[in-house]
Order: sequence, then structure tokens, then C-alpha cells
Amino acid sequence: MKRFLLGLLLGTSAICSAQSNFQKGYVVNDLKDTLRGYVDYKEWRKNPSSVTFKVGLDTDAQIFTVDRASAWSVDGFESYQRHEVEISMSKIDLDRLSAGLDQSKIKSTVFLQVLQTGKNVTLYSYTDGIKRRFYLQGNDDPLPYELSSQRYMKSGQESIVIKETGYIRQLSLVMNKLNAGTADELKRLAFLPYKEEELMNIVAIINEQKLAKPKTSAIRFFAGTGLNVFKAVYKGNIAFAQRGAVIKTSYSPLVTAGIDILANPAIGKLIYRLESSLLMSKNEASIDSYEYAGSNAQHTFDQVTITFLPQLIYNIYNANHLKAFVGAGIGVNFSSYSNNRTSQYNSITRATTRADNAIDMEKFNFSLPFTAGVVFNKKIEVSAGYAFSSSITNYSNFSINMQRYRIGVNYLFGKL
Repeated sequence: MKRFLLGLLLGTSAICSAQSNFQKGYVVNDLKDTLRGYVDYKEWRKNPSSVTFKVGLDTDAQIFTVDRASAWSVDGFESYQRHEVEISMSKIDLDRLSAGLDQSKIKSTVFLQVLQTGKNVTLYSYTDGIKRRFYLQGNDDPLPYELSSQRYMKSGQESIVIKETGYIRQLSLVMNKLNAGTADELKRLAFLPYKEEELMNIVAIINEQKLAKPKTSAIRFFAGTGLNVFKAVYKGNIAFAQRGAVIKTSYSPLVTAGIDILANPAIGKLIYRLESSLLMSKNEASIDSYEYAGSNAQHTFDQVTITFLPQLIYNIYNANHLKAFVGAGIGVNFSSYSNNRTSQYNSITRATTRADNAIDMEKFNFSLPFTAGVVFNKKIEVSAGYAFSSSITNYSNFSINMQRYRIGVNYLFGKL
């Protein structure tokens, strides 16, 4: 199982790059012709400079760049328009802030994402490797203009960071010109963050419209059960690390629950998962002829662990009725122990020496699990996982590590 999961994880990159996700949409070419068909919809971290389009799912793909298309859209999800705009080049990372206001700009023709349209203004966004920017265009404006926002260090006093909020002044001018918004809404504008949701709410006020609720939720919950397979691994200067030692494998039920946050619920490829699990194991190690013939030793312990596991899940195959995924994360484990007992039998004296809690077990440790599985009909998730052995002791001359396999079934709650 471990080799299979590792191979699947290493093959993710090649599979992901080859996969496409064609959804209904359109492209407007330079001749102003609207071509209906299918657009390859991806989780873009930056505004794309080109889009792949097919007239039919069984036809050849075409690439439309900013030189060949004036607009394109994925039905019900995202729309883009080509515009020549000025793009601010000021940085937002604290270690790259300028000393004083940075007014550097470049002019470029790009695809702007359409966030909201209305009777008065249109709101766009543009993201590149530097930052995300928002643009506004009124009915009388020939081109969209950037809503300015910048952080910079005060000249001569680099420990002081100043936030420039020109976008508040720009929006205030538009609202006053159109007599849009109430007195309270104009007052709240002074504290408006430079974020998509807040800007869309203000633009909705300017356009005298209500925002439509998203069709899909970015959050879903899950719960499930399965089987855990544990094996203790003894290393170093301890009897049970020697050749001939027998380590029993422990089998126990798995109970798990958690929450998924989808990076883009319309696509659902990248998922941030927080999972909690209840794990139990009964462990036993023994060795015959320990130290001399006729003696043997044994160590037993029961472990109950609550695990919190933040992880990244990626659907390497992402069809509507079937998804295949891999995932990895860092497990934070809180454990309690019982029946922690060592014993040694001497055949000469026929005496057995027992000691409780002679080996101190760590109540807190980390693990590195990864998983792979499939999802059927967006509801039933079947997975298998492996966690690299993690130490539950803190001795310099020996260690006890827990190695874990799991198979499980989860039910996914939520509308996606």
C-alpha cells in the first residue's frame, strides 16, 4: 500500500498538467463574432493571458490570446474582457515596500476579470505576480481605471508603514456624482477594506442592485469511519529492536470528521482540509532468548490518540461523477496510554519481573501522513492512507515509533 500511495503522489504533476476541464462558454474574437462552445476552465492564480477553446468537445482546441480575443466567459462562473490599462507596480510584501510613495506604472493590454456589471459602473480585477488590483469603469469612461491602494514606508522613518487609500476617494467621487448611497453608507466608505467582497458591495450600491448569492458553497463538512492498522517500530538499544523480536500489528476502527474549504468551488480541484480523528491501538512486542537462553521479554501498551490534521487535497481527476485525489499534511497528535507494561521471564529462577510505565511515552507528537482516494457522485469518498513512522518516546539510545495505515469511507455534506 505504501509504495502504491507514494507512486500515485509522485505522478500527480504529470497527470494534473495533462488534464483539461472544458465547460460551456464563449469567446468573442477580433471580428466581434461570438463563438459558442467550451472553455478550458482552470484555477487561475493570475489573470490568464490566453484561453483554450473548443467549438465542440470532440473538435480541435484553439488558443485565444489577448491579440485574438476581446472577451470570453465560462457560463455561470467567470467572464473576462480585454482592455488596455495602466498597472501599478508598487509592492505589497513588507520586505519589498518602497521608501515613499511608489507611483510607477506600466501600460499593457490584458484580460480583466469582470466582477460586477450594472447600469452605472463595472468592477474588474487584475492579478499578476506582484498583487491583485481592482478597476472601475463608468458609462462615460473610455477605459477602466485602477482603484489605487498602496503600502509604503515613510521616507526617513522606515519603521513606519503608511497605507494609501486612494480608492476610497475615487469611490466617494463616483457616489457623490451619481447621488448614490445613504449618508450612513457614505460614512462607512471611509473604513472600506481593499477586498473583493467589500468593493462589490459598494459597487452594488452605486448600481442600485443586489448581489446574487453564489451558486456553490466554498465550505463542506464530512464524517466517516474506517480501519486503522498500527505497528510499533522499535529502534536502537532496546530488546525489541533486536533480530527475532515479534511485533504484533494492531487493528482498530477509525472515526473521523472535518471541514473542507475549496479554493474555487466552481472547479473543486484544490481543497484545504482540516480533519480530526480518533485512533486506538493495542500494541505488543516480545522476544525469546533475551540475554540468554530460556529468558524472554515483553512490552505492551494501549494508545488512544486524537489527531488534528490540516492538509492539502488535490483532485488529479475531476469529473462530475468521479474524482481521484491525493493529499498530504502534518498531523498534530495528542495521545494517552494505558497498560504500559514491560515484563521479563527467567526460566532458571522461574521468576517474572514486571514494571508498569518503565518506558515513558510522549503525549504529544507530529506525524506526516499522505492519502489517495476517489469520490463518487460528489458524496462518497473512499481513501487509503499511510503515515510515516513518528516517535512517541524521547530517549537518546532508543525509540519507539508508530507506523500507521488506514482505509476509510467519508460522507461529504454540502452542495457543490
